[in-house]
Amino acid sequence: MIAGPVSGNRVTFVGDAMASVVQGVIEVRTLIGQPPVVVGGLAVLSRLSNPHRATVDLDLVDRMPSDVSQLQVLRAAKGSESVEPAAVLLPTSYGTVRVDVLEVRQVELDHPSDDPGDRLHATAHAWAHDTATDLSIEVLDAGGGGVEVITPVAEPGPLIAMKLQAVMNRSVDKQSTDLLDIMRLTVDEVTRPAALSQIGSVDAAVARDIALHVDLWFVRRRERALHWIHAAGGRDLTSDDLDLVAELLNDAAHR
Repeated sequence: MIAGPVSGNRVTFVGDAMASVVQGVIEVRTLIGQPPVVVGGLAVLSRLSNPHRATVDLDLVDRMPSDVSQLQVLRAAKGSESVEPAAVLLPTSYGTVRVDVLEVRQVELDHPSDDPGDRLHATAHAWAHDTATDLSIEVLDAGGGGVEVITPVAEPGPLIAMKLQAVMNRSVDKQSTDLLDIMRLTVDEVTRPAALSQIGSVDAAVARDIALHVDLWFVRRRERALHWIHAAGGRDLTSDDLDLVAELLNDAAHR
């Protein structure tokens, strides 16, 4: 996967690897009747000036404004296949794409958990949903064709918050890519200013939970984190880079 630089509110990827993912956004939009809010790998790659990996899955946030969830709608679609706990395999003209739907219920925000991980899961995903901005995402395929969609995409600050929380509950390979994504989003010349500004202005309670997770992964478990980051392809990154990211994120989260 090769990506061109972001130009304004547009990003272009070249190659077939991500065509099914972007086509999946179009299929989801048709099924749920509105543009889906994109988070996860596609959001990270669309925000970075120099994307470092491909993604084959599509991650969305549903704020549950109605009794019928987006996941229910997608699972009822013709040809779809349910995947537990909260995903669906959705057929597209470019092949099947896995769509994970991350649901946030208002009660989780109105009555925050005592656990900082559970709290950050709810607040980070709600933050990502509510502040997502439209991007035009295009993929040019090997046959000379392509696919393009305009949809809300999570901003760098909320993406970092989501991935800080997600590391705790993921498989080792996903933990590795989550940590690498956090590093790239924090040091990238395009995403760094936005990410730090957004974390610097988020609600103080959210900022405190971000700081707790930064301390966990980039201070107390830094050696393990660096090993995982290297395993995910970030061998150019050093312990000094981890220290820099920890300092930048903690400074932004400080109130």
